[in-house]
Amino acid sequence: HAPETWTPPVISDGRLFIAEQGGTLKLAVNGSVQATVLTLTVDAQGERGLLGVALHPSFDTNGFIYVYYTATTPTTHNRISRFTLIGTTAINETVIMDLPTLGATNHNGGAIHFGVDGKLYVGVGDNTVGSNAQSDTTVLGKLLRLNDDGTVPADNPFVGTRSGQARYVWADGLRNPFTFAVQPG
Repeated sequence: HAPETWTPPVISDGRLFIAEQGGTLKLAVNGSVQATVLTLTVDAQGERGLLGVALHPSFDTNGFIYVYYTATTPTTHNRISRFTLIGTTAINETVIMDLPTLGATNHNGGAIHFGVDGKLYVGVGDNTVGSNAQSDTTVLGKLLRLNDDGTVPADNPFVGTRSGQARYVWADGLRNPFTFAVQPG
């Protein structure tokens, strides 16, 4: 299963968001950085940090920015959050999902894109535990599919057969999906 297309983090007027591993999200216009719109406290060891950014399909009207980053409290774990861009500042964090506590500093995944179905797709690494990718009880080593408000879509393939966060799984068996793209058409 895969989304049919994805939207890069570019606003319709050509502004571009740049995610930096150390936790800053910057806004560039015509190739020049104009503002730091968000600064997150992250664990940036190894393959951790601010790992992905996606704009809501209706970003031009709602200003919603989704990020995937390694949070430091209460434990070190990856988090999916939504912010609202007002001017050049992202405000009002809404935590969409806190993923399991991490062990290793690599295989964190981090790709995050919207599909044409309006669902949010998120690549989550196996955290160097290969068996996580095949386990039906964890979201590690998976591609997740969420509604834009963080709820589980009713038509996800495992919504009726798995429990907890595992209901968000769209595809199993991924080692480290730190990026993905979908061929249009």
